[in-house]
Amino acid sequence: MMLALVLALAVLPRAQPVLDETVTVPAADWKAFPIPLRQQPARIDCGFEVESGGSGVRLLLIERAEFERMSAGQAYRALAATAYQRSGAFVYRAPPGDYVIVADNRMEGRGPAELHLQVELVFDGAVGLPRTLSPERRAVVVGLSVLFFGAVALFAGGRLWRAFR
Repeated sequence: MMLALVLALAVLPRAQPVLDETVTVPAADWKAFPIPLRQQPARIDCGFEVESGGSGVRLLLIERAEFERMSAGQAYRALAATAYQRSGAFVYRAPPGDYVIVADNRMEGRGPAELHLQVELVFDGAVGLPRTLSPERRAVVVGLSVLFFGAVALFAGGRLWRAFR
């Protein structure tokens, strides 16, 4: 009984709060929050609510390299993002790496926005993120599967043929 309880607790997702605070984002600007994820894959749960000021804020999740591009004024690619709004959230399954959450208050730039930001890493015990095979390996797997199916069909067909003769 005790072993079953220990195993059940080991399988449950573990949540680690990273941020749970009220932050102020300057007018016509953004504020960044680093999220280092080095040990294992995790789900990044992020939510916010504007408490005062600003007409809407946008949250972005980007990799550290993309953040450097954003800081330099270059084009960047967001992994997850919300629209400019008073509250919002996103969830992203992330492999180990360095990430940055950006609170963007550049839509109208009238005044600073005060928002409550919550970020949590959820480790669900998954060994890794799903991946796909390379085209070469995929062709080998499909070919071997077809050969195995054919061999089983021939064997079964031969047994049936002998049984009814």
